[in-house]
Amino acid sequence: MATHLFHEFAQDEQDDLTAAAAAEGFDIGEFTIIDEDQYPPRGTVGAIHRQVTVTRLVNNTVKIYDAGQGTAWTVEFEQDLAAGAFGP
Repeated sequence: MATHLFHEFAQDEQDDLTAAAAAEGFDIGEFTIIDEDQYPPRGTVGAIHRQVTVTRLVNNTVKIYDAGQGTAWTVEFEQDLAAGAFGP
């Protein structure tokens, strides 16, 4: 398992999340964003499963998103912001 901090994410993901937060009146600094890559067991072949955990620091609201190939987790984050899932 490998864990990455937000500043280690791909630049396009950083840009998408920063823009989504700003569009809803948030600063990306209000959130802790990390991911975890889970690799298939040694000696087997399979997809790497990636999950992103987003925590809003002021109210400790946590959302977990499936990420990686074929997902749109940044869009889900944007939708959650717009729906008020992280608070006002």
